[in-house]
Amino acid sequence: MPESLKKAVERRSLRTVLRSILLLDDTPHSIALGTAIGMFIGLTPTMGLQMLIVLMMAFSTSRLFRFNKVAGCLAVYVTNPFTAIPVYWFEYRVGTWFVTGTVTYGDFAGLMHFDGWSEWTGAVKQMLLEVGTPLLLGSLIVSTTAFILTYPAMLWLIERARRTDRSGSVSTPPDSESQVPVPPTRITS
Repeated sequence: MPESLKKAVERRSLRTVLRSILLLDDTPHSIALGTAIGMFIGLTPTMGLQMLIVLMMAFSTSRLFRFNKVAGCLAVYVTNPFTAIPVYWFEYRVGTWFVTGTVTYGDFAGLMHFDGWSEWTGAVKQMLLEVGTPLLLGSLIVSTTAFILTYPAMLWLIERARRTDRSGSVSTPPDSESQVPVPPTRITS
């Protein structure tokens, strides 16, 4: 696939995913937390298992806190077949600031190439052996940073989207959370 087409697909996909998250029917806190958790998990080298991890985390932490599972599952798409190699390479490079790593980008990309489930498991094993420590350390640093930045950014975006109606004017927030804001009526002739 040509690079320009890949970038166009990624931009469209990012816009669509963000819009889908902003339109979810839940509290801003729950959506922002779900998105932040999804970003954290999405930036770990667990591609193929990320949605399952989000759902298992939602189930296992439901007594402690609640987050929007759909937002979490949508956010894991930060890594996908188009972005996995550059994202994981960046995380590997961050990890090499702290531990030794000698793998080149070409070798790293070769480790990420697989066809089918059996090759995927082999690629994961090989990747952990050759780039495991720097990748996992870099992944922890990058995903934690993304979590910390995503929550307040999403909270702000969600609250702003809910205050803004379709015409772009800002409406006043309701007095209580139980009230639903009524958008201004448009007069047409």
